[in-house]
Amino acid sequence: MSEPLVQRLIQATRQELARALGELCVEVGAAESSILLPQEDADLVFFASSNAALMQPGTPHVPINASFSGIAYRTGQMIALADAATQEPHFKAVDALLHYTTHEYAAIPLADRRVLGVLSIVNRAPDRSGSRSFTIEELRRAQAFAGEVARALELLPGLGGVTPHEDDMQGLDKGLDKELINELRALSKAERRVTHALARALIHNRAE
Repeated sequence: MSEPLVQRLIQATRQELARALGELCVEVGAAESSILLPQEDADLVFFASSNAALMQPGTPHVPINASFSGIAYRTGQMIALADAATQEPHFKAVDALLHYTTHEYAAIPLADRRVLGVLSIVNRAPDRSGSRSFTIEELRRAQAFAGEVARALELLPGLGGVTPHEDDMQGLDKGLDKELINELRALSKAERRVTHALARALIHNRAE
């Protein structure tokens, strides 16, 4: 597959998700929010975050068997805490990297047909520092967002396993520059399926 094209689409998807996570933070009064996806069977990795520092190389992987995010991923159940850092399962390496302490915290499974990853919301925003744990209404909004993201991730090959119809590529070239159109036309049918799935995930999140 055309490596530059795939990387451009993946990076654009991450950026769009980061933007949407920033908007979610405003809605629920959180300081930051992230999407973590599994890497093999051992870790969760930061795929997108409202905190740009968590999208840089060297960010710690979060162990699935030794973290609150991992518990949410394994069980498919939401976890919400008022002071996570005082609890044994809290994974402290991210706090150390960012030089803060996690207090208010929620880990919400990204689940559609199955659990694909975890949405986290962390700490109160500075203007909400007088309040403590996230409210039921805020957690419901975060759950709704997690469901929207899960449906988009189901489109990505290797996650949801959904293969778009071959004819779905028709019309994708509308509004695209000639260089990108030529790259798309050079792909094989199998490569087009992957590219189209990534593009649909990006478009879905922009629409939201």
